[in-house]
Amino acid sequence: MGIFNGCLLACDIDGTLLYDKTLPERNVRKIKDFVSEGGAFALSTGRTSQALYDVTSRIDCIAPSVLSNGCVIYDFAAKKPLSQKVLPKSTLAMVDRVMGAIGIGIEMHSADSVFVPSRSRASDLHESYESMPAQFISAAEAAKNDINKIIYFLENEEQAKTVFEISKEYENECVFYPTGTTINGEKQNYCEQIPRGVSKASALDELKGLLGIGKGGYFAIGDYYNDLEMINAADISAVPADSPDDIKRAATFVAGSAKNGAVADFIEYLEERFKNGR
Repeated sequence: MGIFNGCLLACDIDGTLLYDKTLPERNVRKIKDFVSEGGAFALSTGRTSQALYDVTSRIDCIAPSVLSNGCVIYDFAAKKPLSQKVLPKSTLAMVDRVMGAIGIGIEMHSADSVFVPSRSRASDLHESYESMPAQFISAAEAAKNDINKIIYFLENEEQAKTVFEISKEYENECVFYPTGTTINGEKQNYCEQIPRGVSKASALDELKGLLGIGKGGYFAIGDYYNDLEMINAADISAVPADSPDDIKRAATFVAGSAKNGAVADFIEYLEERFKNGR
């Protein structure tokens, strides 16, 4: 019987598990140690199932995971979603509104596809960074599918102001929040649109039920504002040292830099706590 039997570790990817597309070997080793001690290791990410090869090719012990910032619970063993939430069709009109106002990159995500009605340098960089196959089709064609999430790629303050101003018309049915990552050392800023009532935290509650995780056995690590709910909900939580200060204040433990293996630091912290009676 391992020390982590009945425990779940939910882990963000970009800026947490990975740093600028690099997965530290320390993280890989410690995740395998965590699973060998009975723990379930799950991803909790804004990425889609198509954009995870750089992780799943090196970590072969991933439990069902939360994708698209809580819109999808995906079973990697079965290669299919266990559940998903979709954007109301009426809210997809925001894509046309934004495209009519400014020229920016936009991605529309379904459970098994990524559609790109408008390209930019930033969206091309994102698709390359995540090694993600994308279909370049119109917003109207993309809207024929069940869309879980939309990403707007913001390259300056004026674009951000326009997107968030338009988003106010759809706030009754959608949630909009800033996200981002670092690619080739350059900070990228996005706005993400998901169904109202959906978050990493709400999907992880569902996942905990599916996996039979009890009180005291839920751990989470993430680096940004879209991780804040799951950090607050976790029994024990962590953030990388690179995180904003207000995210750090919400966590139980501040690990080292994502570049140097923040997830490994957190698992070592958990090992020490559990060996000493939590």
